[in-house]
Amino acid sequence: MNRNISVIKDADGNSIVVINDIIFKGRQSIDWDDVKRYLYNYVDDFYRIAESGDLIYIGKDFPDEYTGSKYTYKLKGTLAKAKANAAQGIP
Repeated sequence: MNRNISVIKDADGNSIVVINDIIFKGRQSIDWDDVKRYLYNYVDDFYRIAESGDLIYIGKDFPDEYTGSKYTYKLKGTLAKAKANAAQGIP
């Protein structure tokens, strides 16, 4: 899957992920089922953390955990959009 993100360094040398596309849009709320479907694209994949070299596995329960909490469903507006679009930076 093609993701339009960049990893840049701040003035202190810390890595920052910049998400260039807003793929989850909504004026009032986010369709968390869409976010969940997006995250299922990464299930069963392994990723290496650049700083530590640790290997991370994305399991089948991850999309439900990311999108299914009571807190997540209560999010509205900017906070909901931020969490939904942050899913692009997870892998």
